[in-house]
Amino acid sequence: QIGEIQRVEAIQRSFTAKIESCQHLNYWQRLEHLGLYSLQRRRDRFRILYMWKIFKGLVPNHLNLVFKESLRRGPYVERPLGKSTSKSVNSTIFHSCTSTAVSLFNATPKIVKEQTTLEAAKRELDHFLTEIPDRPPIKDYGRQTDNGILDWLNCQRGHMTNMCS
Repeated sequence: QIGEIQRVEAIQRSFTAKIESCQHLNYWQRLEHLGLYSLQRRRDRFRILYMWKIFKGLVPNHLNLVFKESLRRGPYVERPLGKSTSKSVNSTIFHSCTSTAVSLFNATPKIVKEQTTLEAAKRELDHFLTEIPDRPPIKDYGRQTDNGILDWLNCQRGHMTNMCS
């Protein structure tokens, strides 16, 4: 999967390298200088915002997701878990796009989820994302692990110290 991310990210990396004011910067610095997200970060951001739209009733809940409320966490979704006797089927369900989107939404701060307009939710989400490094895995850049929001949050909580450097 990291190889696929690197190939897709290489397109944006190549484009940003051609910008005159960025030619002396590495890719991660170019993203920050230009105020851009990596493609992987944009995908995670989209998933969070799509879940927010389902929660607010702006798009249909065809997935029949169950939203609940917690005083500490605010709105959250019950993560769909596999009920199969097959571990591989349950693993596939656990790692599906829907399940990942639920985890991202649940990890998002309460202030983002409680916004009443899409623009306000985007603004608060972008503020939250400024606190999370955006270091996509790029060949020869040293970091060869995932750049997903959930991975970074696990680092901050001390669950994955080997990738947090």
